[in-house]
Amino acid sequence: MAATAGGGESPVAALTVWLHRFAAFLSSKHRLAAELLKHTDVSDPVFGGRDRVLDAGRPLLAAAQAAHQVRADLSIEQVLDLVLAVATINGEDEYIGPILDTALDGLRSPGTGGA
Repeated sequence: MAATAGGGESPVAALTVWLHRFAAFLSSKHRLAAELLKHTDVSDPVFGGRDRVLDAGRPLLAAAQAAHQVRADLSIEQVLDLVLAVATINGEDEYIGPILDTALDGLRSPGTGGA
């Protein structure tokens, strides 16, 4: 099932919440999840989870891009690779959280303001 914005959130807010949840999942699963998501052979049925993650995030990114709140030159794969890179940093949530927030701020279209 695809992720959707709810509760009157702006598209970028819905995307950001979802990406934070994805990062929390990655942090909790750490190395196993990171290695699974790095696997590039999408035809391997063992790694079908990546497709589900992409399918869930794609409409959130598309909505934020359509609202001109997120850069249009990024794909969901690129955004998830960014989150994956941050989530694999060693450290506690208090250390990694501000790094993730800064990275996600960089997704915003110029002139749309901060999170």
